[in-house]
Amino acid sequence: MLNSFITLALYSNTTKKPGVIIGPIATLMGTIYNVLFNFIYNISPAYSLGFAIILFTIVVKLVLTPLAYKQQKSTYAMTKLQPEMEKIKKKYAGKRDMESQQKMSMELQKLQKDNNVSMLGGCLPAIIQLPILYALFYIFQQAYNYVDVINQLYTNVANVLLTIPADTRVSVLKDIVLAKGLNIDVASVDQLKMLISTLSSNDWSGIISNIGSYASGLTPLLSQIHEVEYFFGISLVSKITLSFPSILIPVFAGLTTYFQSKVLMNKNTASTDKNDPSAMMSKQMLYIMPVFMAVICYMSPAALGVYWIASNVITAIQTVIINKHYEKLDMKKEAAK
Repeated sequence: MLNSFITLALYSNTTKKPGVIIGPIATLMGTIYNVLFNFIYNISPAYSLGFAIILFTIVVKLVLTPLAYKQQKSTYAMTKLQPEMEKIKKKYAGKRDMESQQKMSMELQKLQKDNNVSMLGGCLPAIIQLPILYALFYIFQQAYNYVDVINQLYTNVANVLLTIPADTRVSVLKDIVLAKGLNIDVASVDQLKMLISTLSSNDWSGIISNIGSYASGLTPLLSQIHEVEYFFGISLVSKITLSFPSILIPVFAGLTTYFQSKVLMNKNTASTDKNDPSAMMSKQMLYIMPVFMAVICYMSPAALGVYWIASNVITAIQTVIINKHYEKLDMKKEAAK
């Protein structure tokens, strides 16, 4: 959940670059993603950006599996301690003075320490994923800077645009540039690529209808870009719109966030006491976070939403498998006794 709040800081315009901390991480993640993308692209260009995101998510989750295992081990251990923790809380039920609260806190800490369990044991995986989310935001928003194939396609399109007479090119692109709040030189290949990354299908329709015979050079290149960047009718490098099927991304992001949280809560350490603030918080977050993540994905490149959906599904599956593993270990220990 921590990483969900941090993603609020991701919003930026297309021209913003990652900082000195996120920059190297984005470069590393981009290099890995580029390799995976090329693997998918060589099999089939169609939907390659989307399938590469799913493959990338699987790779990230596999790398983080030891941490996920440790996280679930801590969570499962806390679950086993829940009855003892409830006894301590009942012992101090109704006692709201500071001394009683401190004594309860010390007893709970001692119980956890004696059983080698920590409430913070599950935080590390979330913390590690924060820079990954930051980096992926920039990678997906500026895919042409990280994916060689897309960079080449954008370069080819920019070169075709540069063959259009300067007056015509400026006339056609001026209103679009102003509408997007950009400040670019339409005579520069690099800055044209920046502009291309922001153009929608409607933008291209307007451009093609106003450049006459030059459109013949653009049409096949735009078809190639569409084949790569679109995933079942959704532009992955663009922000979500309210139209179908684009709106499905935030909807599924919210649903899978709820599903993942529900799976985790089935084995969580939250108190069953309705007056316990932690229990109330967990219940509230179960419903708040799906809505929050749906909004986050709606305001981000669609590719980030695909990553989040895939990540939620994989995490839920990991949680079920790891919990069953610990349940079997407990059964073996009971049988041995």
